[in-house]
Amino acid sequence: MLRITREAPSTPSLRARGPCVSVRLNIYGFHAALRGWPEVVEQVRRDFAWFESPERDLSEQPVEAVIVAEKGDPDYSRFGPLPASFVTPRNVVYQHGQSTVIDYFGEAISVFDRRARRLVVRGRNVDLVHEAIYHFVLSQASAALEARGLVRLHSLALVGKDGAVAIMLPSGGGKSTLALRGLQDKGVRLLSEDSPLMDRRGRLYPFPLRIAVNVGDAESLPAGQTRLLQRMEFHPKLALDVEAFAHRVAEGSVQASHLVIGRRTLGTEATIERVARREALGALLREAVVGVGLYQGMEFVLQHGPRDVFGQVRPGAIRAACCAGLLRRVAVWRLTLARDPGRNWRALQPLLGTDPEERPPPDGRLWR
Repeated sequence: MLRITREAPSTPSLRARGPCVSVRLNIYGFHAALRGWPEVVEQVRRDFAWFESPERDLSEQPVEAVIVAEKGDPDYSRFGPLPASFVTPRNVVYQHGQSTVIDYFGEAISVFDRRARRLVVRGRNVDLVHEAIYHFVLSQASAALEARGLVRLHSLALVGKDGAVAIMLPSGGGKSTLALRGLQDKGVRLLSEDSPLMDRRGRLYPFPLRIAVNVGDAESLPAGQTRLLQRMEFHPKLALDVEAFAHRVAEGSVQASHLVIGRRTLGTEATIERVARREALGALLREAVVGVGLYQGMEFVLQHGPRDVFGQVRPGAIRAACCAGLLRRVAVWRLTLARDPGRNWRALQPLLGTDPEERPPPDGRLWR
C-alpha cells in the first residue's frame, strides 16, 4: 500500500517576508533546492509555499533537483552549432551531451544537466525566468510522484461532508471561480484548484498552488494579497497566493466520493444529473492519462526528441490505473454549466453536503 506523508507547512513558510536567496521544497518526498536571483526565488517560493520545507540547511538531505536562477544575458556561444531537437510554442530544445539546452527565443536560456539533476536558468526578464522554473518544478515533481503512484488530475477538488468531489470542467469553465466560492463556505475544504493528486485507491491528495484569475476579475480577490503573472503564451493573470487560503486546505488525503464532468452552455440554468461511469472515460483519458490541461514539460520529458514518446508507456499505464481506481469508487455526475457562476455553485452544493440556500459572507472574503 502506498504511504504518503507530508508535514504541514511551518508558520514561517506561510508568512510574508522579503525576497529569499534559497528555498527548499518537499513535494510529497520530491525534494528540490532553489537558489540565486532573489526576486525569482521568492516568486517560486510563493507558488509552492504549501510545500516549502522548514529545513534551511540544504546539505542535510540529498535533493532530486537543484535549480539556479541567474540574472544576466543568455550565453549561447559555449554550445557551438547545436542542431535543434524539436520546437515547442514556448521554446527551442537542443541536446548537448547529458544536458538539455532550452532557448526561450533569445530572452532566456536554461541548461538542465540530467546526470546531476541540476537546472540553471539565465535571463534578464524576471517573469520569464520565474515561469520557466515554475514549469520545471511541476514537470519534475509530476514525474517523480507518478513513479511513486501519485498522479495529477486536471480538476478542481473540494472536500465536503461525504468526501472529496473532483470537478472536471472544460477550459474556461470556471474552476477558479468555483474554488473561490467554495472557500467562502465554512463546510468546504480545498484540495486543489487545478490538479489534485490521486492514487489507485481513489484517494485525492492536496496539491494547492496559487489561484489565478483574469485581470478583469480582480474584484473577486483580496486587495494586497495578489500579484500579477506575466505569462509566455497567454494573457496576464492575477494570482492569489496560498498564504491567503492555507487555513482552508485539507491536511491529508480524502476518499473521493463524486466525480463531476462539466459542459458549457449558453443557458441560464445550471443542472446536475447522475450518469453512468462510462460517461467519464473520455474526460479522464483527456485530463489525466494524456493530461491535455496539465503542463507536462515536454522539453524535459522528451530529452532526445519525439522518439522518447515510447518511454511514456509506463507513466501512461500508471495514470490509467489511478483513473480506474478513482472511477470504481465514485458516483459520476454531469454538470450543465450556466453563465451565472452562482447558479453553478448551487447545483454543486448537494454533492458537498452544504445548504443550497447558503450565501457567501457579505464582504465575499474567504480569508477572514
